Amino acid sequence: MLGISDTEKNKIFVTMNATFKNEEKCRAAMETIVTDAHAAYGVNSHFWFRSKDGKSLFVLEQYADELALRKAIRRFTSARIAFFRSIKVVDVAVYGTVSNMIRVMFAPLRPQYMDYYGGYSKTVTEAKDAGIKNFERNRILIATNARIRDEEKCNVAMKGLVEDAYAESGTNSHFWCRSKDGKALFVLEQYADEKALIEHLMANPTSRTAFFESVEVSDVNIYGTESDKTKEVFGSLNPAYMTYYGGYSK
Repeated sequence: MLGISDTEKNKIFVTMNATFKNEEKCRAAMETIVTDAHAAYGVNSHFWFRSKDGKSLFVLEQYADELALRKAIRRFTSARIAFFRSIKVVDVAVYGTVSNMIRVMFAPLRPQYMDYYGGYSKTVTEAKDAGIKNFERNRILIATNARIRDEEKCNVAMKGLVEDAYAESGTNSHFWCRSKDGKALFVLEQYADEKALIEHLMANPTSRTAFFESVEVSDVNIYGTESDKTKEVFGSLNPAYMTYYGGYSK
């Protein structure tokens, strides 16, 4: 089975859901944070998304390793203070292996922690400057939260999905994370564009059906391009949609 490499196992994802208290101040702080993070060691990406009603914010950050995350937390500038004053944090989650030091640093936010469970990532086109580029705006990210009902069946389905998806040119990554108690599952998928997403869905009906039979889906969130076709395909899951708000990848 294709699995997370040792290099990838060192990566740490951080997600945050929040609501705006003052979007104008949030936007100003965000621009400073993004520029600062882009120049920093190991802060591989910052993706920011906003709900269609303009009330909610989702932040997805990826760090090369724990050192990069520690440095980012310690770099608590006035812009970061302004950012947290401009929003109300709903929840925070940390995905990957972290030390007790990181847990202490994150303690005020009371995050959920999950460990890598499987998957892969491929090298994709990178931007050399901060700011979402047009090719990045075509990307679609899908985040699924679920409860495992049948772990053995879930493992078999996951193996099929990961191996099939790796062979698809436009399926850039599949990261699977599991809670410490083995009950909760988080899946983060990234597609080059909507065409790649639809092709993936059409190409893997058996493994996908088996996967959904082995879990109980809590919620599905789709970040990026939204269309009538995407809504039609995902209609039964009733996902939430959010659009790019800012950020970068490198």
